[in-house]
Amino acid sequence: MESKAFKDYYYTLGISSDATPQEIQGAYNDLYEKYGPHISVSGMDPEMLLKAYKDISEAYEVLMDPEKRKEYDKHCSPHMQKVDLRALWTKFSGMQKKKEDKKVKAVDTEIEVEVTLREAVKGCKKPASLQEPKVCDSCAGLKPVQRMQCPNCRGLGYSVAERVQDLDLPSGMFDKMVIRQPELGKFDLAAGSRGDLVIRIKLRQHPLFNVLGRDITCTVPVTIYEAVLGAEVEVPTATGKVIMRVQPKTQTGQVYRLKGLGLAGADQLVTVEIVTPQQLSDDELAMYRRLKELSRDPNPRESLYSKL
Repeated sequence: MESKAFKDYYYTLGISSDATPQEIQGAYNDLYEKYGPHISVSGMDPEMLLKAYKDISEAYEVLMDPEKRKEYDKHCSPHMQKVDLRALWTKFSGMQKKKEDKKVKAVDTEIEVEVTLREAVKGCKKPASLQEPKVCDSCAGLKPVQRMQCPNCRGLGYSVAERVQDLDLPSGMFDKMVIRQPELGKFDLAAGSRGDLVIRIKLRQHPLFNVLGRDITCTVPVTIYEAVLGAEVEVPTATGKVIMRVQPKTQTGQVYRLKGLGLAGADQLVTVEIVTPQQLSDDELAMYRRLKELSRDPNPRESLYSKL
């Protein structure tokens, strides 16, 4: 047994190398009752508590088995530590308490929730699955030695269970928004209570709409007649359709602002795209030629030539 991997089990349990089985059992019971993972220890990191418990259990299992202890003792002497270890776990696990009555704050749980554009604007309800520790019902109240035989938790004192939490998400959400819901997070063994649930909103991409800041943007095609003469046209929004007034002589690329139809009270920006007619009769073509003759508009490319 190499010294690099050696663990002094007597040191771990705080007993001498000639301890009797009764003394080993008593030391294990004492440490388990004080620092077992089923116990909430103020000011202690739960991960360190679990590591400490695993070392305690490992030492106990070896020293209580006569054959394992005999084999262990052959390699033990060169590495024995001469310190009484009743205070080991306090130092090792950071269990020193500044104030006995100081309450440990439960650790918050962070999750990401994806929402559609419609859900972001109107609000929605969504379930969230949380994996959290649950006190083992099978071995609660049993003696430490009996808990070691528990088929459900194997002496840990708890198991991991799924809890479905219903989320009531508000209207007016936006991408990367953070929503905090008090005491709806995972159960914290060290604190003996649930922390807050911190929800980070992820906005799902939409095939029609884009998001600019908190404004929703889209492009809406209109006919040349609607653009020239003006018209009332249906425009899609994240929650349905609305009627938008297209002003006469509207140009391609002109932007109309629909108040309050964006995210969190922002607006929807509608860019107009004029569609050139593709199916024209001979009479319609003749009318366009006549309109060209009557037009008084200057050549739209004149401004380009002046810059050459």
